Amino acid sequence: MENIINYLWSSINFVYNLQYIAICAAIFIPLAILFPSKASQPILNKEMIPNIIYWFGNGLITRPAGYLLGNFLYLSVYSQTTIQNINTQGLPPINQLPLIIQAILILVVMDFMQYWTHRLFHGKTFWLYHAVHHSPVVVDWLTTSRFHPVNLIIHSVLVGVIASMLGFSPEAWKILVPFNMIYSPLVHANLNWTYGPFRYVLASPVFHRWHHTHTNEGGNKNFAPTFPVLDIIFGTYYDPKGKSPEIFGLDNNETIPENVIAQLAYPFVKRTK
Repeated sequence: MENIINYLWSSINFVYNLQYIAICAAIFIPLAILFPSKASQPILNKEMIPNIIYWFGNGLITRPAGYLLGNFLYLSVYSQTTIQNINTQGLPPINQLPLIIQAILILVVMDFMQYWTHRLFHGKTFWLYHAVHHSPVVVDWLTTSRFHPVNLIIHSVLVGVIASMLGFSPEAWKILVPFNMIYSPLVHANLNWTYGPFRYVLASPVFHRWHHTHTNEGGNKNFAPTFPVLDIIFGTYYDPKGKSPEIFGLDNNETIPENVIAQLAYPFVKRTK
């Protein structure tokens, strides 16, 4: 739990978020210029303004809410002694596995849960929250930050807390920090990378960008954050060779306000109509 809590609290820090966004910009802007998936897509665009607000705003508001939720879940399941053990060394038998195996298991467990929470948010009940993430017509590395707080808490924070409750060693979580920080911006980035023969092993930018297209273009597919094999197993894989997604945003004449405050209110206002 300590690794999750430290992550949640560090993301509240403005300097941390500023450094994080600067590093991502330094990596993904040059790459998008050199290897664009959609060559006509502008590097700088108006979608970046709300995305940046989400980047910092979710750190200041949503992460603290996740912190409180995580503490509540832990205290409702474990004793203080058990929590302390998880924070310092994890729990047997899972913490006795080699650290690299634990790190891989963390990815597998979280990917499986997030595959299904992602599909849940594409259902009728939760779609209005997830529609905020799908609203940009320009998809790039900053799109990774545009999540409604309800979506972020359930899909990311809650899933992370549940996975940490299994007792993985804190050191195993630390191994994954660089991967977790870079991979979500990477799969949203405007890159033509498909990973060739490894396209079924790891989610590529092209793989995930298909997820952001209209339904008739191949959207509503590719739910797995990291391992496309989940989409293959459950029949939601779509990644045609030799093609790249071109059209992004909401379809079915659905529109979301451009104002961030209005976007946050959108799911609640829409339900009252």
